[in-house]
Amino acid sequence: MKKAVLFDIDGTIMHSGGAGKEAFVKASLETYGSFGTLDVCSYQGRTDLQLLYENLEPAGIDRDMIDRGLLKFKALYIKLLQLQIKKNECVLMPGIREILCALREDSRNHIGLLTGNFRQSAFVKLDEFSLSHYFSFGAFSDDTHIRNQMPDIALRKLQEATGDSVPPERTFIIGDTIFDIECAKKSGSVSIAVSTGWTPEDTLKEHNPDYLFKDLKDTDRIKSIIASS
Repeated sequence: MKKAVLFDIDGTIMHSGGAGKEAFVKASLETYGSFGTLDVCSYQGRTDLQLLYENLEPAGIDRDMIDRGLLKFKALYIKLLQLQIKKNECVLMPGIREILCALREDSRNHIGLLTGNFRQSAFVKLDEFSLSHYFSFGAFSDDTHIRNQMPDIALRKLQEATGDSVPPERTFIIGDTIFDIECAKKSGSVSIAVSTGWTPEDTLKEHNPDYLFKDLKDTDRIKSIIASS
């Protein structure tokens, strides 16, 4: 019985010390001549493309203009992120390396990403802690700007790559925001919420995740949840 375990990145796996936001704002200004409200908005649970749409359109930059400039924006953003992430203090969340190692030991588990990052920026961040090799597939903002569409995309990619068809009920979405919980519920997946990000534990609890942890240090418990489902 194959399983899919999908991790969010920012606030769940690591904090980039604001490097992503700083690079994002600079890339937007250089590409589009404006960063709209990207300097003051919440990035929690948003996809990168969603952030551009929601914060540049009110500034008069329509969606067609955003889309036309997207290749330039992404190239510049990645370049700036690679530089900025070396300057900022990045933090790996407790238990991450241990749970990834434990999950990889079970051949039934496919470990992937479900993140609002663009694919390339996701791996720039993971490379800071040499974690990229754990993730063989995923859904990213390159695929869709709508987070709730991502589980289906990730599972389709997994099947195309491996031939393994994993149903939603054997898919686990691990994230630090209410949007990760909602995403799991909408797709019929199991939600594992963790309060290592910017959302208070009580707020996460109000949204009724299937499981809620302060962090991911309890490797045996989390591994047991996934193995028994």
